[in-house]
Parts: sequence; C-alpha cells; structure tokens
Amino acid sequence: MNKSDSLTENNNNSHSFLSRPRLSFKRFVFYFITLAVLILIYIKFAELQLIGSIFAKSNLYWLSFIIILAVASHYFQALNYKKVLEIKDQNIKITELFPMAFIVQFINHALPSAGLSGQVFFIQFLKKYGMSVSQGLSRALLEIMTLYMAFGTFFIASSVMIFYTDILGSHPELKFFIYAFVLVATVAVSIFLMLQKESRGKISRWVVGKLHKYFEEKKKDKGDDVTDHSMHISAIIDEFKSTFSYKSLEKHPKPFWLAYFWHNMVFLANVFMLYFIAFAIGNPIGFKVAFIVFTLVKFISMVAFVPGALGVFEGGMTLILISFGVPAQPAFAMTLLLRAFTFWFPMPIGWILYKWHFHNMEIENPYDDLVKDHQR
Repeated sequence: MNKSDSLTENNNNSHSFLSRPRLSFKRFVFYFITLAVLILIYIKFAELQLIGSIFAKSNLYWLSFIIILAVASHYFQALNYKKVLEIKDQNIKITELFPMAFIVQFINHALPSAGLSGQVFFIQFLKKYGMSVSQGLSRALLEIMTLYMAFGTFFIASSVMIFYTDILGSHPELKFFIYAFVLVATVAVSIFLMLQKESRGKISRWVVGKLHKYFEEKKKDKGDDVTDHSMHISAIIDEFKSTFSYKSLEKHPKPFWLAYFWHNMVFLANVFMLYFIAFAIGNPIGFKVAFIVFTLVKFISMVAFVPGALGVFEGGMTLILISFGVPAQPAFAMTLLLRAFTFWFPMPIGWILYKWHFHNMEIENPYDDLVKDHQR
C-alpha cells in the first residue's frame, strides 16, 4: 500500500468515526426531560392561555406580594437543603443551593415520581462537594423525612380546625381525608420504628431474597449472566437504617429541627399565596379556609404518581374550594393562578438553571457507586 492509499484510508476511517455521533447518557436525560416538559406545555396550552387572561385582570398590588412569596418559598427550600446537609457535616453556601430549589422542583414536575426524580440529580450535584452516593442518598432521605413531618404538622393543624368548627358537619367527606392520612402516617411511623432495630429483620431479609430471585429469573429468561442484586438492596436498606436511627439524629438536633422548620415555612408561604390570590381576583376567602384547602390538595398531589399532579391538582382544588362556598368561576381562577405561581412560572427558571448545571457536571449511574460505598 502506497502513501496516498494509506492517507485515503485514514481519512475514510476518520470520516466514518466523525459521522457516528454518540449520545451520552446525561445528554439523553436532558433531552428526555425537556421533551416531557414540551409535552406538558402542549397538553396544557389552553390552560396557559387562560392563566394569562386571568393574570392580566388580577390586582397587581396583590400579585406583587404573591411573586415575593413564590421566590421566598424557593429560598426557604434552599435553607432546608442547607440544614439537612449540615446534619451530614456539609456546609454549602445558600447561593449554591438556591438554584437547586428551582431545578429539583422542575425535574419533579417533569417526571412522575412522587417528588423523588429531582433527588437523583441532587445526589449527582453533591458529588462535586466530595459527597458519596450513599451520603447523597441519606441526605435525600432526611429531606423527605422533614418534608413529611412538616406536612404531617399542617395536616394535624387542619384536622384540629375542621373538628373545632362546624366545617365537618357541613362537609362530612373530609373524614375520608383524615382516615387516609392516619393510615399513611401509621405506616410511616411503623417503618421508622422498624428501622431502629440494630440487625436486619426477617421482613428485610425476605424482601432482599424475593427481589434477588425476581432479577435472577429475569436474567435467566434473557440468557444473560446473573448478577447478585442483593448487595444493592442491602446497601439501600442499611442506608435507611443508619439515616433514620435515633443515634444518628441525636448528633445534630439543631440542624434537623431547623430543616423541619424551613419545610413548614415553604408550606406556609404557599398557604399565603392562595390567600392573597383570592384577594387578587376579587373573591377573598378566610385564612383558615386557605390553610385547609391547600393542605388537602397537597395531600392529594403528594400521593399522585402523575407528572406535576396534572389534572389532580386542578380538579381537586377547584372542587374543594367550591365545597367551601367559593363560586365555581373564582374557584377555578384561584386554582389556575396558584398553579401558575407554583408550577408554570418556576418551570422556565428551573429549565435554564438545569441546562446550565447540565453543562457543568457529569450525570453518572449511581447504582454501582452505592455498592462501592457500602463495601468500604
């Protein structure tokens, strides 16, 4: 082969290599989430147009307060992140965590996961501060714990308001919300108490065995090599136990209770947003009604595995407001405006910040790293 033939072959190989662009996993995730958001916008385009017309007719004085509260709620969420990280002996500036409040909310709204999808991104983000995947997972678990504790506080307060007024007499259907909450709370407390055991119990071993057998049969059906997934499951269970143990929580009582406090402030900011929205559209409601309505709708949204609780939020809040005597048209307008300030308006901010962080970090598979941390 002469020199010119060799150069031609090298050029062809180079052209062949360049003509096959590779789509990295992190780029795929970004495009997938963006596509999910575009689909949501397409589905809800009529709703966005209606929000625009309602917004234009609303009182700008009250809307300015609502905008401040919307920003404040994200700042309170960032303070929650900061205090949870202090429990894990990490001190990260609030300026770094404030954008994360928008990004995590954006991803949680774009992907159906009951609020868990954004945590995967956050775990990867924390790697640049030297936190392992297992530490990031325990941080996410603590944040979720303070979230449900704060919501439990709001639901109990709402229940007290319902029982000590004539609301329950005129709305007996509210008892079903209370029964459902008691059931969920009982399960959550039972799991927390089970995790206090030093050794892994029979139920944990049974779950690990069943899941490993399931994955083993799936692999055999496909003719693939069988992987022992029990290590992954064991690592996750052990992380749950170490994170929620009394001994671990007692080491950092102040940041833990402050994290819980800031989650309460997030909810309270949303209650005031609903309260002020009622004034903005010219149909004021009592603060007690705003508190109860928000809490009940939040409960429905938290247990709904639907992207952004689409349909669930709108239908639930409108019906509950109507049941409290708000006319149908103002009730729907209040629902859409609250939806706008808590869902639609923060979404482009979250997307822009997510895109920026997407170009400054690697999205890896945390699955194997979790086992490596567990084996150390």
